[in-house]
Amino acid sequence: MDTKRDQLPQVRPTRGRPTASGYEGACHDVVFLHRFRESPLSGNTSRFGIIASISPQQRGCLLNLTSPGDAERLRNFLAKAGYTEANLRMNVGMLDLPSSRLRNFARLQDLTSEPNCINTLVRWFWIGMPQDTRLAEKYVPAWFIPLALDCGLLRQQEDDLCPEVMLFPTDQFIFAADHTRKIDLEDPDLVLWPNPTSRLLARFTVRRPSCLTLDLGTGTGIQALTAAVHSDKVVATDLNPRAVAFATFNTRLNGIENVECVVGNGFEPVAGRKFDLIVSNPPFFIAPAPQYLFCNNPLDLDQLCRQLVRAAPSYLNEDGYFQMLCEWAQVQGQAWQERLAEWFEGTGCDAWVMKGYSEDPGEYAQEHIRSTTSSPARDGALYDSYMTYYRHRNVEAINGGLVIMRRRAGSNWTFFEEVEHSPKEPLGELVLKTFATRDFLLSHSSTEQLLDLKPRFSENVRLEQVFQQSPNGWKQESLTLRLVKGFHLFLGLQPVVAEFLSGCNGTQTLGELIGAFATKVDAPFEQVQKECVDTIRKLIERGFLLY
Repeated sequence: MDTKRDQLPQVRPTRGRPTASGYEGACHDVVFLHRFRESPLSGNTSRFGIIASISPQQRGCLLNLTSPGDAERLRNFLAKAGYTEANLRMNVGMLDLPSSRLRNFARLQDLTSEPNCINTLVRWFWIGMPQDTRLAEKYVPAWFIPLALDCGLLRQQEDDLCPEVMLFPTDQFIFAADHTRKIDLEDPDLVLWPNPTSRLLARFTVRRPSCLTLDLGTGTGIQALTAAVHSDKVVATDLNPRAVAFATFNTRLNGIENVECVVGNGFEPVAGRKFDLIVSNPPFFIAPAPQYLFCNNPLDLDQLCRQLVRAAPSYLNEDGYFQMLCEWAQVQGQAWQERLAEWFEGTGCDAWVMKGYSEDPGEYAQEHIRSTTSSPARDGALYDSYMTYYRHRNVEAINGGLVIMRRRAGSNWTFFEEVEHSPKEPLGELVLKTFATRDFLLSHSSTEQLLDLKPRFSENVRLEQVFQQSPNGWKQESLTLRLVKGFHLFLGLQPVVAEFLSGCNGTQTLGELIGAFATKVDAPFEQVQKECVDTIRKLIERGFLLY
């Protein structure tokens, strides 16, 4: 039984990758945001010359919303007015953030030209345009402008009301963040809005009940607020005081009362505490010198991510999870799995590493420079500094993906894989099932232990046939077993393998299936049994079969 055509595809997303979100600042990815197309509410961030310069209030992040009643009033009004993710995308046409690279200001301004309530709000808190006070007063309730001024959402500048922040709605919450223009001003402590990478981490996060959860590097607080739904308490930390101020404001704005926001570096603010869940999207970009809190760190290459992996287990309860997006260097003469394997040695944790992309250092440097500088004047010098940095360290590629660790006593395992598809649906349950499945297979390592199983296919499995026309009619060209949810994995099958698998419906034991199948093939029973068991083990491991 030949299974050499099994295919678990390698990955290279379409010019996109997960990026930084928290640890040392408001680190929700923005540098490579323009490379993501998975979220309609994403876009490039660059200079937006029409918008007024940043006020002293903005730099200090003087957001204040002390009254739960005021917070409820604000969010209810915004929702009723249509300032929601779905409405902005589908009806108002805000598919992108304002960006000079996209040259979309004229279009965004035109889309919101009709004087009304929603367009006034969008011009303030999405596009970032000052609005004439007397005109704005016609379209928003009388209480809104005094409250927005009082809590720091707006400021008065002569006859205009100027937005101090961006308000970014998601399907569950609404977040205040710095406006896109701050990227082009090269402000190192800006606080970024939720974007594809922060949502990617949120989709992968385990959502089982948690007594205590840590959001390490909270930024606007998207991971903390999402975790608050299934946690008794969440601690949200950030090195950037402005990020903590924004996160605090956002918890109040959204009526969340079980999140504690704390300023501090790394795990220092939570010394001595243990968590059931830790999530982090750190500033992991690999660059010769730190430039921004939201994406850079001062450690060499990928050492910050290594330090977090080594430190996190000390803050996890038994069976607690640590989930982190990160990048790591691939150096000449060393497989990427080998470099990362050392990170997990002796941690007391099982680890699942999903590599999502790999980039050439030159392309990586060019993209980073283009996305973090407003003028090409320094491009040559910056590019030389990047490439010198990489060459001296023998970096041949920069990889990125997701690390998931679970603290567990006993002999631990580490699993590396390359994934192709970035799923849209929540995957926390898939993470739990994957860890449970690997535990099961390790505890059933012998053939005898598997023979009593009654395997059955997941409801998300499809068998696809491809036929090619021939002189004698249609000829079967290929059979493919495919998962239609999660990572959309697929396996190429030969007809004889498909015939064997057709009996996996949960009514017969694996031993019975093998016995019946062995009578139909011309091969020694021992060989048939071994290859059948290996196939079933692989399909269980990848989630095609349930046990």
